[in-house]
Amino acid sequence: MGFYGFLLLGAGLQVAGVSGVHGEAYPDTTGADTVASIQGEVVASASRVTASRAAEASVYDGSLRELVVPQPRLEEPSIRLDGRLDEEAWEAGAVLSGFTQYDPTEGIAATQETRVRVLVTSEAILFGIQAFDGDPDGVRATLAQRDGFGRSDDYVRVLLDTFNDNRRAYVFQVNPLGVQGDGVWVEGSRREIDWNPDFLWESAGRVGPRGYSVEMKIPLNSLRFPDAPVQDWGLQVMRRIQRNGFEASWAPLTGERASTLAQSGRLQGLEGLEPGRLLDVNPVVTARRQGGLDSETGRFSRSSPTGDVGMNLTYGLTSNLTLDATYNPDFSQVEADAGQITVNERFALYFPEKRPFFLEGTDIFSMPRNLVYTRSIANPVGAAKVSGKVGGVSVAHIGALDRSGSATGDPVVNLLRVKGDVGGSSTVGMVYTDRTASGESFNRVLGSDARIVLARRYTLDVMAAASADGRPEEDTRWGSLFLASLSRASRSLSLRASFEDVSRGFRARSGFIRRVGTTQVDGRVGYTWRGEAGALVERWGPSLSLEGYWERPAFWDGKAPRETELSLSFSASFRGNVGGYLSLSRDSYTFPAADYEGLFLDSPEPTPFRPQAQLFQGLWSLRLRSWISRWEGARISLGASLSETPIFHRAGGGVPADVAERLSGDVDLTLYFTSSFTGEMGLRHVTLLRKRDGSRYSSATIPRLEARYQFSRALFVRGIGEYSSQRRGGILDPVSGTPVLSCDEDCRSSDGSSSHDLRLEGLVGYEPSPGTVVYLGYSRQMDSPTAFGLGEVRTRADGLFLKMSYRFRL
Repeated sequence: MGFYGFLLLGAGLQVAGVSGVHGEAYPDTTGADTVASIQGEVVASASRVTASRAAEASVYDGSLRELVVPQPRLEEPSIRLDGRLDEEAWEAGAVLSGFTQYDPTEGIAATQETRVRVLVTSEAILFGIQAFDGDPDGVRATLAQRDGFGRSDDYVRVLLDTFNDNRRAYVFQVNPLGVQGDGVWVEGSRREIDWNPDFLWESAGRVGPRGYSVEMKIPLNSLRFPDAPVQDWGLQVMRRIQRNGFEASWAPLTGERASTLAQSGRLQGLEGLEPGRLLDVNPVVTARRQGGLDSETGRFSRSSPTGDVGMNLTYGLTSNLTLDATYNPDFSQVEADAGQITVNERFALYFPEKRPFFLEGTDIFSMPRNLVYTRSIANPVGAAKVSGKVGGVSVAHIGALDRSGSATGDPVVNLLRVKGDVGGSSTVGMVYTDRTASGESFNRVLGSDARIVLARRYTLDVMAAASADGRPEEDTRWGSLFLASLSRASRSLSLRASFEDVSRGFRARSGFIRRVGTTQVDGRVGYTWRGEAGALVERWGPSLSLEGYWERPAFWDGKAPRETELSLSFSASFRGNVGGYLSLSRDSYTFPAADYEGLFLDSPEPTPFRPQAQLFQGLWSLRLRSWISRWEGARISLGASLSETPIFHRAGGGVPADVAERLSGDVDLTLYFTSSFTGEMGLRHVTLLRKRDGSRYSSATIPRLEARYQFSRALFVRGIGEYSSQRRGGILDPVSGTPVLSCDEDCRSSDGSSSHDLRLEGLVGYEPSPGTVVYLGYSRQMDSPTAFGLGEVRTRADGLFLKMSYRFRL
């Protein structure tokens, strides 16, 4: 049949509403009236079946701490995933009940009943979920994109800690219609859940008059687990009711402990788990036609269509080690980065990784600081990755050849990470990175880190690293980094203190370190009061933080800090998913005269520019943010701030040159027109007015619109429009208003810059499962000579692309 035959067959089966190539069965209910069309069908019949079998099933009540579940084994279940839970095979499943709320009120019985059936077969683990609801009209359910419903829909989340190590767990999340969300829970990471990895599994859900029901089937070959004849897995099930923000779990949770996974239940005595030797082959075919503006002639022209072939491969070396490889990868379906305001930024901006190959196994590379930043591999020709866990040691290695276009040649990148378990929840790790460009330059970093959990409540993070950067036959530049932080987990009194020291010579070219040559000390204390169950104010409280930055030599010489910030914040959350916070801070900056070397006033006799130090003392700022998580058909977030801020002379190394009053605001609004159609509107604006005379130094305005229509779980169309207008003026002396010159070989003024860009993107996508896709997309880059001069826009570049890939699991 061939590659395209398989692709078309899969598309036909999915559109017909039956099991496709991957065996997925979806409810045949799509479009604007999805929820309404399935009301009244399912939950009543499911509850009748439950009543008749309750005496036969083994029930494990989480509220009674019945958290150890012996293997609920069934060899050959005949279960068709349709969200009904009416097959007799479910009678053999263990039943998880007795959910308790952990947010906003901890320890009380859940407001709505949840019952989860668990089955383990020779090929998969299955979950049958009955989420009862006394207000079925209040159930939030949309045909959202994968991983995209966490802030809009009700959901049930299953955590599987397959190594039972309390450090990492698979996350499988479903909304009432069976739409999938998946990722990896990483204890101690900044985001807690990494939603980027996608796994192959099946799900189906239905809404009825008493709530909703969902069936899930997770193949064992989609999981990594120990190579052991008998093993235990950590198990947790959570449920969120979106209309009120109530969250409950099967195994009771408390915020008084540092580790969430350590509070999970357990699937005990799992035997005969044989995933088989996993082999995924994922060929990719792309075609594109690109256009651009010729810088010499000013004419716009398009090139002839071109095509390309790439290949992705995943091979299960063992049940716990995986090899991933890619050749000529294509990331054309990846959404472009949202525009960021850059008119007064001192440091490089961080952009999250979005490319599929680099997302798998990224949890192993999580560290207190980003010594591994895979976006530093800009355009790989090919790459390979090994990741997994052997005993109590997690390992990961990425090797890549980057097509950088640099004059020093294409760099070869190697990233190695090893992390070992210590005790119940602690870890120690090592990282090594090497970026070598054809023998012309090199950068190497060696580091170690530890996360130590003390008395179940306190977490100590420590990290030390050294770097070597240079070229052959030249002196190597050495650098060091050290940090330590201590935090206290609590639902009421929270504490955190940290220390970080980075030498000026530290370079991590495969990582992302925002500042070097500094020493930072900061501390934070906060207290939270919580209302009774059902109270109007669910939680509220203040927090106080203090930060100080020193030039590294000045810190060790006992001198005053270069920058300080004292901040007092107040936050509150109200019934119905409404919240906000208010922050008042006071900043000070002290820069020695030597940092202003090379800056002069533009006068007949150029004189050195040395602003008065007191200009940058006691600058204040006031920030306000509020949000409504989901209110009927909308979700909204608002923010505003008014502050005094330095104007930084970027050519002078980021030194403050003037003071401005900064006015900023942003709004993000998501509208749920139907269960299939959503629209997002965002607007960000920042204006800096010179404090001396109120004249404008800079302004930036970025409106963004996105619309998405989900025809089915697999088929969607998306459109994005974003306009970015940013202007920056020249640096002026804060007293006289004289222009400031930057002089090295010659003297030049920073007379400002401006950009007014418009970006349009359109994408039609068909993605029945991760790796099997058809994308047809178009993008256009335009600009205009004046702000919002939409009648004067000219096209700078455009591109039309088609991508097709199929994931063969052998």
